[in-house]
Amino acid sequence: MSTRIPNAWLSMPLMLAALSACGGETDPPDGNGLAVAKAAASGDAQTGAAGAALANPLAVVVTRDGAPQQGVAVSWSVLSGGGTLGGASSTTDAQGIGTMTWTLGQAAGSQTARATVAGASGSPVGFSATATAGPAAALAAAGGNNQSGAINAVLADPLEVRVTDAFGNGVGGVTVAWEVTSGGGTVAPTSVSAADGNAIAAWTLGPTIGAQSAEASAAGLAGSPVAFTATGTAQPAPGTGVTVGNNFFQPTTLTVDDGSTVVWTWANTGVISHSVESVGNPSFTSSAILSGAGQTYSVTFDTPGTYNYQCEVHGAAMSGTIVVQ
Repeated sequence: MSTRIPNAWLSMPLMLAALSACGGETDPPDGNGLAVAKAAASGDAQTGAAGAALANPLAVVVTRDGAPQQGVAVSWSVLSGGGTLGGASSTTDAQGIGTMTWTLGQAAGSQTARATVAGASGSPVGFSATATAGPAAALAAAGGNNQSGAINAVLADPLEVRVTDAFGNGVGGVTVAWEVTSGGGTVAPTSVSAADGNAIAAWTLGPTIGAQSAEASAAGLAGSPVAFTATGTAQPAPGTGVTVGNNFFQPTTLTVDDGSTVVWTWANTGVISHSVESVGNPSFTSSAILSGAGQTYSVTFDTPGTYNYQCEVHGAAMSGTIVVQ
């Protein structure tokens, strides 16, 4: 006796396949519906002191098909700027919120971190913060020390100090007082540190040939006061000085009496090197190759004649003449 299978049974596999294709009880083909994004109060784009914890925690919200998801693991990491997080991971609460504290790194500037949720769209979520310098903590020399210059004249390079926080970041707006401590002369009485923490002052040497000193101070800062020294040299006799600049001697031709001492002074040449090189006959002893500002070289001319010279580095394109009569 044969058994007839109902047509409805025969069509059951096709119906199941159709249900599967339409979604049924299976996950949709574009994912599991899990998503992560910044929370309404995300803690993103904060500004805080370098080396300190931000005022507000970082926060993300995790949802599944739009509904908050509790108990989801959120991984956290610092991407740039150093600093530390309160942990490597956190778990979302009943509102789907996952939070993490962030202590900024010690360097001022932009810093970044991120949150990651495995398998969630929108992951990873990026965060940024700006670290600013902390309170002023230290004062140190930044330039202008150990110069030589003519007495009763302004040194070629200004005195410079740097105000920093506990991590070496420059701190602006700090008042720096300047004082001459020996040799006479004057230094600008006060200056205020710029945004990078540097403060400068011009030093006019006193009448003392030899060692002179000055100092900078800022109340309550480590390293204060900062001492500076300079060497005062005799003023060149009128008409016996030549300025060494970048690619020129000024004056190009100098006429002096025999027995005169000619002084070449490097002025505002920065890192570019120059020299005074005797060429032809009669001749004189050439200088070393020097750079910077305030360097000097002198020659006493006892024999009349026309003395030609040039820069050893730049050749005839930078030349001069001393006429001794």
